[in-house]
Amino acid sequence: MATTTAQRPETYVPEATPAVNWLRRGMAITAIAIGVVFIAVTLIQNLFSVGPAFEELIDDFRPVLQDAALAQADGDVAALGAVGDEMQTAVIPGIAQALSMTPEDFGAFMGSEFPAVATGVAALPEIVPTFQGLIGTLGEQQALFFSADEIPTEDLPATTVPWGLLFAGIAVVAVGIVMLRSSKLGAYLAIGLGLLLVVVPLVLTLPTKSSDADELNANLDPIYTPELVQGAEGALGVVGAMGAEMQTAMLPALGQQLGMTGDELNAFMGANFPATAGALQELPATMERFEGLTTVFADNLDNYDTIKPVSFAPIIWMVIIGGGVLFVLGAWTAVDATRRRFI
Repeated sequence: MATTTAQRPETYVPEATPAVNWLRRGMAITAIAIGVVFIAVTLIQNLFSVGPAFEELIDDFRPVLQDAALAQADGDVAALGAVGDEMQTAVIPGIAQALSMTPEDFGAFMGSEFPAVATGVAALPEIVPTFQGLIGTLGEQQALFFSADEIPTEDLPATTVPWGLLFAGIAVVAVGIVMLRSSKLGAYLAIGLGLLLVVVPLVLTLPTKSSDADELNANLDPIYTPELVQGAEGALGVVGAMGAEMQTAMLPALGQQLGMTGDELNAFMGANFPATAGALQELPATMERFEGLTTVFADNLDNYDTIKPVSFAPIIWMVIIGGGVLFVLGAWTAVDATRRRFI
């Protein structure tokens, strides 16, 4: 008796329909487009210049914005203000009286014989508020500055950001190409990379840091100009010339007219005009600190001009949203591949 072998029905796996193929292709192309956008933004926003400019500016301003440095700058400006007040209310009337002159006559004499001193005394009421405003603005931006200083992290410089965005774009494009060839592998890669692009910026608090950097940029815009730097340098020149002429010409001449030795004149100044005497004694160190501050501003004008047109927060959110879309595309592709496998 012949035996028959039962014929097993073969499992039929339907071919992917054109609609399914186009859907998979569309998701892969969308992933590629996300990567291309990342790369394009890196280049169009000039981030390979912005990153080094941002890092150099941050490095130069970091010492200036320390608590001790700001407190010292406040003290220096206050000392200049005290000199201006004391010159008008005590020094000029007091020395005029000692020389048997009216304050007006002594003012004219000072303008004729010691023009740098006269110019400085007249300019201090304008110079002091200018520097007070500058130091005050820096103090108000301190928290924003130190937040922006941690982009992307406290240990990584800002110069890594454009490279990170460029490599992220290349990786996303590569994942999209894999999705075109292998939906399953491409789906898993898209899920992993998409999750990474969402989680890493959030864990590093880059949305907050980048928003603070943009706010800092906007707040500095009204004051960070060539005119500010030139004005500050000119003001320092006036104050420096005033101090030098007082110490080397005016006070020795007055001491001679008053019949005082150098030590006697110093004692007289310290007893009667303490703000002016103290400021003159500290003037070299004060001028060095002010010159250091204006140099930081001057050296970073080009860096600030490079940074100013760029908004950092939208770039960070672009990465997060792009990563989210990539994750969804990968998950959708994985679910679709699994569903078709078991049909």
